[in-house]
Amino acid sequence: MYIVRPITMETLWGDTRLHAYQGDRAAQTIGCVYTLSGIDGIDCEIYNEKEETTLRRAVKKNPAVFGLEDGEEFPLIIAFDSCAQDVSFQIHPTDTYAKEQLQLPYGKSEAWYFIEKPSEGWVYAENKAGHRAAVEAALQKRDFHGVIDHIPVSENDLVYIRSGMMHALTAGSLIYEIQQSTNITYRLYDYERKDMHGHTRPLHVKEALANLDSSLHVQKQSFSEGSSFDQREFSLRHLALSGSYTNTYSIASVISVVSGSLQVDTFTVLRGGSILVMPEECIQLTGSAECIIAAAHPYWRAQDQE
Repeated sequence: MYIVRPITMETLWGDTRLHAYQGDRAAQTIGCVYTLSGIDGIDCEIYNEKEETTLRRAVKKNPAVFGLEDGEEFPLIIAFDSCAQDVSFQIHPTDTYAKEQLQLPYGKSEAWYFIEKPSEGWVYAENKAGHRAAVEAALQKRDFHGVIDHIPVSENDLVYIRSGMMHALTAGSLIYEIQQSTNITYRLYDYERKDMHGHTRPLHVKEALANLDSSLHVQKQSFSEGSSFDQREFSLRHLALSGSYTNTYSIASVISVVSGSLQVDTFTVLRGGSILVMPEECIQLTGSAECIIAAAHPYWRAQDQE
């Protein structure tokens, strides 16, 4: 078992709501608090009563403890995201593109659990025109409203975004986000926003269009306490947790606190924090908290053998 120390990231579209989720209180435009990440550049510190290290280093040193194989990264990134503005229109790499063009084992699918719904009550997702030509035309006009659909969302909704789907979070959203650890985003359009230095952020139109899958549709469900969600990439459980927890998955699972607090060993885990539990490990907890438990599925190994 490890406790995870979150990482704060400021963005053009962030605000201060993530101060309540262990975000750095000196930061005023927090877009993400990474409550679990072990990739190069976003590598959370992890600790227990025996050691303190980073997730990336620990996995590299002894992957089998985490249920991983040599050379594998921890396959999930988990964050709390807060949007004061609409996020860029974007697409993430598919498994096929990641393997053939990036030499990575998988692409990037993700899911959003809405703690607070967006101001307008919807997010952007899907190519409602159903074909690539419409997206290319929207790029020329710099107007995506006729191409990307509005997906209504409420608090406690869960939205699954498969790799290859065009999407964008909208202003007001406060979410728990789970994503695969291929942390690559191809921006199609960013409202021509400029950063503090007066520069627009780079777009990746060629790569985005190469990954666009216009056949994909959003999967959405209510995800109140007691709910579960399963996809090929990961599983999620939303529950009130107390007493004990045993990880029955083959890869280390992640308990993230959405509200309340938990005590494990000599450590207290507050809202926005996470506990990493090894396969078959049982931990004893005191306190009570609303939690989301995430576990990855190593489906990419079977694909590698095909």
